[in-house]
Amino acid sequence: MDLGDRAAPSRVLRADPGPVWRAGAVAVAAVVVFGVSLRLMFGSASSLIEEIRDGYHLDPVEVALLTTGPVVCLGLGASVAPRLARRFSVLSVATVSMAVLAVGTALRAVPGWPVLLVGTLLGGLGIAVANVLGPVLIRLLFPHRIGAMTGLLTALICVSAGIASGVTPPLVRAVGDSWRVGLGVWAIPALVAALAMAVLTVGRARGLRREARGTTGPGAVPPMAPTVGVGARMRWAITGFMGIQSLLAYATVAWLPTIYRDRGVSADRAGLIFAVLSVSSIVTALGVPVLATRMRSQRLLAVSVVVLAAAGILGVLTTGTSGAWPCAVLIGLGQGGALSLALVLMNLRTASAAEATALSASAQTVGYLLAATGPIAMGALHSVTDGWSVPLIALAATMVPLAVCGVVAGHPGSRDRTAAAAPTPVP
Repeated sequence: MDLGDRAAPSRVLRADPGPVWRAGAVAVAAVVVFGVSLRLMFGSASSLIEEIRDGYHLDPVEVALLTTGPVVCLGLGASVAPRLARRFSVLSVATVSMAVLAVGTALRAVPGWPVLLVGTLLGGLGIAVANVLGPVLIRLLFPHRIGAMTGLLTALICVSAGIASGVTPPLVRAVGDSWRVGLGVWAIPALVAALAMAVLTVGRARGLRREARGTTGPGAVPPMAPTVGVGARMRWAITGFMGIQSLLAYATVAWLPTIYRDRGVSADRAGLIFAVLSVSSIVTALGVPVLATRMRSQRLLAVSVVVLAAAGILGVLTTGTSGAWPCAVLIGLGQGGALSLALVLMNLRTASAAEATALSASAQTVGYLLAATGPIAMGALHSVTDGWSVPLIALAATMVPLAVCGVVAGHPGSRDRTAAAAPTPVP
Protein backbone atom coordinates (compact mmCIF):
# COMPACT_ATOMS: atom_id res chain seq x y z
CA MET A 1 0.00 0.00 0.00
CA ASP A 2 2.15 2.85 -1.25
CA LEU A 3 1.05 6.39 -0.62
CA GLY A 4 1.60 7.14 -4.27
CA ASP A 5 -1.79 5.71 -5.18
CA ARG A 6 -3.54 8.66 -3.52
CA ALA A 7 -2.50 11.22 -6.07
CA ALA A 8 -3.60 9.34 -9.20
CA PRO A 9 -7.40 9.67 -8.82
CA SER A 10 -6.95 13.28 -7.73
CA ARG A 11 -5.14 14.14 -10.98
CA VAL A 12 -8.00 12.67 -12.97
CA LEU A 13 -10.51 14.88 -11.18
CA ARG A 14 -8.44 18.03 -10.85
CA ALA A 15 -10.07 19.84 -13.77
CA ASP A 16 -13.54 19.51 -12.25
CA PRO A 17 -13.80 20.55 -8.58
CA GLY A 18 -17.28 19.03 -8.30
CA PRO A 19 -16.18 15.37 -8.22
CA VAL A 20 -13.27 16.27 -5.93
CA TRP A 21 -15.62 17.95 -3.46
CA ARG A 22 -18.08 15.06 -3.57
CA ALA A 23 -15.31 12.51 -3.09
CA GLY A 24 -14.02 14.46 -0.09
CA ALA A 25 -17.49 14.76 1.41
CA VAL A 26 -18.10 11.04 1.05
CA ALA A 27 -14.74 10.27 2.65
CA VAL A 28 -15.46 12.54 5.63
CA ALA A 29 -18.96 11.07 6.06
CA ALA A 30 -17.55 7.54 5.92
CA VAL A 31 -14.93 8.35 8.57
CA VAL A 32 -17.62 9.91 10.77
CA VAL A 33 -19.88 6.85 10.85
CA PHE A 34 -16.81 4.60 11.05
CA GLY A 35 -15.54 6.38 14.16
CA VAL A 36 -18.93 6.61 15.86
CA SER A 37 -19.45 2.86 15.54
CA LEU A 38 -16.22 1.81 17.25
CA ARG A 39 -17.29 2.16 20.90
CA LEU A 40 -21.11 2.00 20.91
CA MET A 41 -21.03 -1.69 21.83
CA PHE A 42 -18.95 -1.02 24.94
CA GLY A 43 -20.91 1.99 26.19
CA SER A 44 -24.31 0.35 25.80
CA ALA A 45 -23.24 -2.75 27.74
CA SER A 46 -21.61 -0.81 30.58
CA SER A 47 -24.86 0.99 31.39
CA LEU A 48 -26.80 -2.30 31.55
CA ILE A 49 -24.37 -4.55 33.44
CA GLU A 50 -26.77 -5.04 36.36
CA GLU A 51 -29.68 -5.88 34.08
CA ILE A 52 -27.59 -8.35 32.07
CA ARG A 53 -26.21 -9.94 35.23
CA ASP A 54 -29.66 -10.37 36.77
CA GLY A 55 -31.31 -11.43 33.51
CA TYR A 56 -28.85 -14.27 32.89
CA HIS A 57 -27.91 -14.93 36.55
CA LEU A 58 -24.24 -14.37 35.83
CA ASP A 59 -21.47 -14.92 38.34
CA PRO A 60 -18.57 -12.44 38.67
CA VAL A 61 -16.37 -14.45 36.30
CA GLU A 62 -19.01 -14.36 33.57
CA VAL A 63 -19.54 -10.63 34.07
CA ALA A 64 -15.78 -10.11 33.78
CA LEU A 65 -15.78 -12.20 30.60
CA LEU A 66 -18.49 -9.99 29.15
CA THR A 67 -16.64 -6.76 29.93
CA THR A 68 -13.07 -7.84 29.19
CA GLY A 69 -13.59 -10.48 26.50
CA PRO A 70 -14.07 -7.88 23.75
CA VAL A 71 -10.94 -6.01 24.86
CA VAL A 72 -8.93 -9.24 24.60
CA CYS A 73 -10.40 -9.63 21.11
CA LEU A 74 -9.13 -6.15 20.30
CA GLY A 75 -5.60 -7.29 21.07
CA LEU A 76 -5.78 -10.68 19.36
CA GLY A 77 -7.68 -9.43 16.33
CA ALA A 78 -5.37 -6.47 15.75
CA SER A 79 -2.57 -8.78 14.65
CA VAL A 80 -4.47 -9.97 11.57
CA ALA A 81 -5.22 -6.50 10.19
CA PRO A 82 -1.87 -6.01 8.39
CA ARG A 83 -2.20 -9.41 6.71
CA LEU A 84 -5.67 -8.56 5.48
CA ALA A 85 -4.48 -5.14 4.31
CA ARG A 86 -1.70 -6.76 2.28
CA ARG A 87 -4.08 -9.14 0.54
CA PHE A 88 -7.04 -6.82 0.05
CA SER A 89 -7.51 -3.06 -0.04
CA VAL A 90 -7.63 -1.20 3.25
CA LEU A 91 -11.07 0.18 2.42
CA SER A 92 -12.57 -3.23 1.66
CA VAL A 93 -11.18 -4.68 4.90
CA ALA A 94 -12.65 -1.72 6.81
CA THR A 95 -16.01 -2.39 5.15
CA VAL A 96 -16.03 -6.04 6.19
CA SER A 97 -14.93 -5.19 9.75
CA MET A 98 -17.93 -2.87 10.11
CA ALA A 99 -20.24 -5.57 8.76
CA VAL A 100 -18.86 -8.06 11.29
CA LEU A 101 -19.42 -5.51 14.06
CA ALA A 102 -23.02 -5.00 12.93
CA VAL A 103 -23.73 -8.74 12.99
CA GLY A 104 -22.12 -9.20 16.39
CA THR A 105 -24.01 -6.28 17.90
CA ALA A 106 -27.33 -7.51 16.48
CA LEU A 107 -26.79 -10.96 18.00
CA ARG A 108 -26.86 -9.42 21.47
CA ALA A 109 -30.60 -8.90 21.07
CA VAL A 110 -31.14 -12.66 20.72
CA PRO A 111 -32.09 -14.32 24.05
CA GLY A 112 -29.45 -16.56 25.59
CA TRP A 113 -26.20 -15.94 27.42
CA PRO A 114 -24.06 -17.92 24.92
CA VAL A 115 -25.50 -15.90 22.02
CA LEU A 116 -24.82 -12.65 23.86
CA LEU A 117 -21.23 -13.71 24.53
CA VAL A 118 -20.62 -14.84 20.94
CA GLY A 119 -22.11 -11.63 19.57
CA THR A 120 -19.99 -9.53 21.91
CA LEU A 121 -16.77 -11.34 20.99
CA LEU A 122 -17.60 -11.21 17.28
CA GLY A 123 -18.20 -7.48 17.53
CA GLY A 124 -14.90 -7.14 19.38
CA LEU A 125 -13.06 -8.81 16.50
CA GLY A 126 -14.65 -6.42 14.02
CA ILE A 127 -13.61 -3.46 16.15
CA ALA A 128 -10.09 -4.89 16.51
CA VAL A 129 -9.41 -4.79 12.78
CA ALA A 130 -11.12 -1.41 12.39
CA ASN A 131 -9.03 0.07 15.21
CA VAL A 132 -5.77 -0.77 13.44
CA LEU A 133 -7.03 0.61 10.14
CA GLY A 134 -8.25 3.90 11.61
CA PRO A 135 -4.90 5.78 11.50
CA VAL A 136 -4.12 4.18 8.13
CA LEU A 137 -7.43 5.34 6.66
CA ILE A 138 -6.65 8.88 7.80
CA ARG A 139 -3.23 8.74 6.19
CA LEU A 140 -4.64 7.22 3.02
CA LEU A 141 -7.66 9.50 2.57
CA PHE A 142 -6.40 12.74 4.12
CA PRO A 143 -2.59 12.79 3.79
CA HIS A 144 -2.40 16.57 4.26
CA ARG A 145 -4.98 16.79 7.04
CA ILE A 146 -3.64 14.08 9.33
CA GLY A 147 -3.86 16.17 12.52
CA ALA A 148 -7.39 17.48 11.98
CA MET A 149 -8.83 14.20 10.75
CA THR A 150 -7.13 12.17 13.47
CA GLY A 151 -8.72 14.57 15.95
CA LEU A 152 -12.13 14.09 14.36
CA LEU A 153 -11.81 10.30 14.35
CA THR A 154 -10.63 10.25 17.97
CA ALA A 155 -13.41 12.58 19.10
CA LEU A 156 -16.00 10.33 17.50
CA ILE A 157 -14.49 7.24 19.11
CA CYS A 158 -14.45 8.91 22.51
CA VAL A 159 -17.95 10.31 22.38
CA SER A 160 -19.61 7.19 20.99
CA ALA A 161 -19.25 5.19 24.21
CA GLY A 162 -20.74 8.07 26.20
CA ILE A 163 -23.61 8.45 23.76
CA ALA A 164 -24.47 4.77 24.08
CA SER A 165 -24.09 4.83 27.87
CA GLY A 166 -26.36 7.85 28.26
CA VAL A 167 -28.96 6.94 25.65
CA THR A 168 -29.35 3.20 26.33
CA PRO A 169 -31.24 3.34 29.68
CA PRO A 170 -34.03 5.65 28.43
CA LEU A 171 -34.05 3.74 25.15
CA VAL A 172 -34.67 0.51 27.06
CA ARG A 173 -37.64 2.07 28.80
CA ALA A 174 -38.98 3.32 25.47
CA VAL A 175 -39.01 -0.21 24.03
CA GLY A 176 -40.89 -1.77 26.93
CA ASP A 177 -37.94 -2.34 29.30
CA SER A 178 -36.32 -4.78 26.90
CA TRP A 179 -32.63 -4.44 27.62
CA ARG A 180 -31.89 -6.97 24.87
CA VAL A 181 -33.36 -4.61 22.27
CA GLY A 182 -31.41 -1.80 23.92
CA LEU A 183 -28.21 -3.73 23.21
CA GLY A 184 -29.07 -4.88 19.70
CA VAL A 185 -30.29 -1.55 18.33
CA TRP A 186 -26.72 -0.27 18.23
CA ALA A 187 -26.11 -2.57 15.25
CA ILE A 188 -27.78 0.07 13.07
CA PRO A 189 -24.90 2.61 13.16
CA ALA A 190 -22.41 -0.17 12.42
CA LEU A 191 -24.48 -1.24 9.42
CA VAL A 192 -24.59 2.35 8.16
CA ALA A 193 -20.80 2.52 8.58
CA ALA A 194 -20.36 -0.67 6.55
CA LEU A 195 -22.51 0.76 3.75
CA ALA A 196 -20.63 4.08 3.81
CA MET A 197 -17.25 2.35 3.63
CA ALA A 198 -18.56 0.17 0.80
CA VAL A 199 -19.56 3.27 -1.17
CA LEU A 200 -16.12 4.75 -0.60
CA THR A 201 -14.48 1.47 -1.64
CA VAL A 202 -16.43 1.35 -4.91
CA GLY A 203 -15.73 5.01 -5.67
CA ARG A 204 -12.02 4.61 -5.04
CA ALA A 205 -11.91 1.49 -7.19
CA ARG A 206 -13.43 3.41 -10.10
CA GLY A 207 -10.92 6.22 -9.71
CA LEU A 208 -8.01 3.80 -9.71
CA ARG A 209 -9.31 2.01 -12.79
CA ARG A 210 -9.60 5.29 -14.66
CA GLU A 211 -5.96 6.06 -13.92
CA ALA A 212 -4.34 2.67 -14.44
CA ARG A 213 -6.30 -0.36 -15.56
CA GLY A 214 -5.10 -3.82 -14.67
CA THR A 215 -2.44 -2.89 -12.13
CA THR A 216 -3.47 -5.09 -9.19
CA GLY A 217 -7.10 -5.90 -9.87
CA PRO A 218 -10.28 -3.84 -9.59
CA GLY A 219 -10.39 -1.71 -6.49
CA ALA A 220 -7.17 -3.09 -5.11
CA VAL A 221 -4.46 -0.94 -3.65
CA PRO A 222 -0.90 -1.76 -4.73
CA PRO A 223 0.81 -4.12 -2.30
CA MET A 224 2.30 -2.52 0.77
CA ALA A 225 5.98 -1.73 0.57
CA PRO A 226 8.30 -3.23 3.16
CA THR A 227 8.33 -1.27 6.38
CA VAL A 228 11.15 1.16 6.99
CA GLY A 229 11.35 0.20 10.63
CA VAL A 230 10.72 2.17 13.80
CA GLY A 231 13.34 1.97 16.55
CA ALA A 232 12.59 -0.53 19.30
CA ARG A 233 12.61 2.13 22.01
CA MET A 234 10.14 4.31 20.14
CA ARG A 235 7.96 1.34 19.20
CA TRP A 236 7.67 0.17 22.79
CA ALA A 237 7.04 3.69 24.04
CA ILE A 238 4.13 4.17 21.63
CA THR A 239 2.86 0.69 22.45
CA GLY A 240 3.02 1.40 26.17
CA PHE A 241 1.31 4.75 25.77
CA MET A 242 -1.42 3.19 23.66
CA GLY A 243 -1.87 0.29 26.05
CA ILE A 244 -1.98 2.18 29.33
CA GLN A 245 -4.31 4.89 28.02
CA SER A 246 -6.54 2.08 26.71
CA LEU A 247 -6.42 0.42 30.14
CA LEU A 248 -7.65 3.68 31.64
CA ALA A 249 -10.38 4.02 29.04
CA TYR A 250 -11.77 0.50 29.34
CA ALA A 251 -11.51 0.48 33.12
CA THR A 252 -13.66 3.60 33.27
CA VAL A 253 -16.07 2.30 30.62
CA ALA A 254 -16.52 -0.94 32.57
CA TRP A 255 -16.68 0.40 36.12
CA LEU A 256 -17.24 4.15 36.39
CA PRO A 257 -21.04 3.92 36.05
CA THR A 258 -21.02 1.01 38.54
CA ILE A 259 -18.90 2.99 41.01
CA TYR A 260 -21.47 5.76 41.10
CA ARG A 261 -24.41 3.36 41.16
CA ASP A 262 -22.82 1.72 44.22
CA ARG A 263 -22.73 5.19 45.77
CA GLY A 264 -26.49 5.52 45.36
CA VAL A 265 -26.66 7.26 41.98
CA SER A 266 -29.46 6.19 39.64
CA ALA A 267 -28.73 4.31 36.41
CA ASP A 268 -29.77 7.32 34.32
CA ARG A 269 -27.53 9.72 36.22
CA ALA A 270 -24.59 7.30 36.18
CA GLY A 271 -24.99 7.02 32.43
CA LEU A 272 -25.08 10.80 32.10
CA ILE A 273 -21.91 11.13 34.17
CA PHE A 274 -20.14 8.85 31.73
CA ALA A 275 -21.70 10.75 28.84
CA VAL A 276 -20.21 13.98 30.23
CA LEU A 277 -16.83 12.26 30.36
CA SER A 278 -17.16 11.26 26.72
CA VAL A 279 -18.36 14.66 25.52
CA SER A 280 -15.53 16.38 27.39
CA SER A 281 -13.01 14.20 25.60
CA ILE A 282 -14.00 15.83 22.30
CA VAL A 283 -12.11 19.01 23.22
CA THR A 284 -8.71 17.38 23.55
CA ALA A 285 -9.42 14.72 20.94
CA LEU A 286 -9.86 17.47 18.36
CA GLY A 287 -7.17 19.83 19.62
CA VAL A 288 -4.24 17.60 20.59
CA PRO A 289 -3.57 16.07 17.13
CA VAL A 290 -3.62 19.49 15.48
CA LEU A 291 -1.12 20.79 18.02
CA ALA A 292 0.96 17.62 17.79
CA THR A 293 1.44 17.94 14.03
CA ARG A 294 2.64 21.53 14.46
CA MET A 295 5.11 20.81 17.25
CA ARG A 296 8.52 19.24 16.91
CA SER A 297 8.27 17.60 20.33
CA GLN A 298 5.03 16.21 21.78
CA ARG A 299 6.39 15.59 25.28
CA LEU A 300 4.56 18.49 26.92
CA LEU A 301 1.29 17.39 25.34
CA ALA A 302 1.78 13.85 26.64
CA VAL A 303 2.45 14.97 30.21
CA SER A 304 -0.45 17.44 30.14
CA VAL A 305 -3.09 14.89 29.16
CA VAL A 306 -1.78 12.41 31.74
CA VAL A 307 -2.01 15.04 34.49
CA LEU A 308 -5.63 15.77 33.54
CA ALA A 309 -6.58 12.09 33.68
CA ALA A 310 -4.76 11.54 36.99
CA ALA A 311 -6.50 14.52 38.57
CA GLY A 312 -9.88 13.15 37.51
CA ILE A 313 -9.22 9.69 38.91
CA LEU A 314 -8.04 11.08 42.23
CA GLY A 315 -11.15 13.24 42.27
CA VAL A 316 -13.39 10.19 41.88
CA LEU A 317 -11.49 8.64 44.79
CA THR A 318 -11.81 11.61 47.16
CA THR A 319 -14.98 13.55 46.31
CA GLY A 320 -17.73 10.93 46.46
CA THR A 321 -20.76 11.89 44.40
CA SER A 322 -20.38 15.64 44.89
CA GLY A 323 -17.47 15.91 42.48
CA ALA A 324 -18.78 13.49 39.88
CA TRP A 325 -19.26 16.05 37.12
CA PRO A 326 -15.91 17.90 37.28
CA CYS A 327 -14.07 14.59 37.72
CA ALA A 328 -15.79 13.22 34.63
CA VAL A 329 -14.69 16.31 32.70
CA LEU A 330 -11.06 15.94 33.80
CA ILE A 331 -10.92 12.23 32.96
CA GLY A 332 -12.57 12.92 29.61
CA LEU A 333 -10.06 15.62 28.73
CA GLY A 334 -7.19 13.31 29.65
CA GLN A 335 -8.58 10.29 27.81
CA GLY A 336 -9.45 12.17 24.64
CA GLY A 337 -6.03 13.76 24.46
CA ALA A 338 -4.17 10.53 25.25
CA LEU A 339 -5.97 8.45 22.62
CA SER A 340 -5.67 11.08 19.91
CA LEU A 341 -1.98 11.60 20.69
CA ALA A 342 -1.35 7.85 20.55
CA LEU A 343 -3.02 7.62 17.14
CA VAL A 344 -1.32 10.64 15.62
CA LEU A 345 2.10 9.50 16.86
CA MET A 346 1.66 6.34 14.79
CA ASN A 347 1.71 8.57 11.71
CA LEU A 348 4.25 11.13 12.90
CA ARG A 349 6.82 8.47 13.78
CA THR A 350 6.51 6.49 10.52
CA ALA A 351 7.45 7.30 6.94
CA SER A 352 4.84 5.27 5.01
CA ALA A 353 1.35 3.89 5.30
CA ALA A 354 2.81 0.39 5.37
CA GLU A 355 5.00 1.26 8.35
CA ALA A 356 2.07 3.01 10.04
CA THR A 357 -0.05 -0.13 9.60
CA ALA A 358 2.65 -2.32 11.12
CA LEU A 359 3.17 0.04 14.07
CA SER A 360 -0.57 0.44 14.61
CA ALA A 361 -1.05 -3.34 14.62
CA SER A 362 1.80 -4.08 17.02
CA ALA A 363 0.89 -1.22 19.36
CA GLN A 364 -2.75 -2.22 19.47
CA THR A 365 -2.10 -5.95 19.74
CA VAL A 366 0.07 -5.55 22.83
CA GLY A 367 -1.75 -2.45 24.00
CA TYR A 368 -5.25 -3.91 24.10
CA LEU A 369 -4.07 -7.13 25.72
CA LEU A 370 -2.58 -4.90 28.41
CA ALA A 371 -5.79 -2.86 28.50
CA ALA A 372 -7.84 -5.99 29.14
CA THR A 373 -6.16 -6.33 32.52
CA GLY A 374 -7.64 -3.02 33.66
CA PRO A 375 -11.31 -4.02 34.09
CA ILE A 376 -10.28 -7.44 35.44
CA ALA A 377 -7.86 -6.00 37.99
CA MET A 378 -10.30 -3.34 39.14
CA GLY A 379 -13.06 -5.92 39.53
CA ALA A 380 -10.77 -8.28 41.43
CA LEU A 381 -9.53 -5.54 43.76
CA HIS A 382 -13.10 -4.45 44.36
CA SER A 383 -14.10 -8.00 45.29
CA VAL A 384 -11.15 -8.44 47.64
CA THR A 385 -11.43 -5.06 49.38
CA ASP A 386 -15.23 -4.66 49.09
CA GLY A 387 -14.75 -1.06 48.04
CA TRP A 388 -13.51 1.18 45.25
CA SER A 389 -10.66 3.03 47.00
CA VAL A 390 -7.91 0.51 46.30
CA PRO A 391 -8.94 -0.04 42.64
CA LEU A 392 -8.95 3.72 42.04
CA ILE A 393 -5.55 4.17 43.72
CA ALA A 394 -4.14 1.40 41.53
CA LEU A 395 -5.62 3.02 38.42
CA ALA A 396 -4.12 6.38 39.38
CA ALA A 397 -0.72 4.71 39.84
CA THR A 398 -0.72 3.59 36.21
CA MET A 399 -0.56 7.25 35.19
CA VAL A 400 3.14 7.29 36.14
CA PRO A 401 4.30 4.78 33.49
CA LEU A 402 1.85 6.39 31.06
CA ALA A 403 3.65 9.70 31.49
CA VAL A 404 7.05 8.04 31.04
CA CYS A 405 5.94 6.37 27.81
CA GLY A 406 4.52 9.67 26.59
CA VAL A 407 7.79 11.50 27.20
CA VAL A 408 9.74 8.90 25.23
CA ALA A 409 7.19 8.66 22.41
CA GLY A 410 7.03 12.45 22.22
CA HIS A 411 10.70 12.68 21.25
CA PRO A 412 10.89 14.24 17.77
CA GLY A 413 13.18 11.54 16.42
CA SER A 414 11.58 10.81 13.02
CA ARG A 415 9.37 13.87 12.61
CA ASP A 416 11.47 15.33 9.81
CA ARG A 417 11.68 12.00 8.00
CA THR A 418 7.90 11.73 8.02
CA ALA A 419 7.44 15.22 6.66
CA ALA A 420 9.94 14.59 3.90
CA ALA A 421 8.10 11.43 2.88
CA ALA A 422 4.73 13.16 2.48
CA PRO A 423 3.50 13.49 -1.10
CA THR A 424 3.16 16.81 -2.87
CA PRO A 425 -0.22 18.43 -2.12
CA VAL A 426 -2.79 18.35 -4.91
CA PRO A 427 -4.93 21.53 -5.26
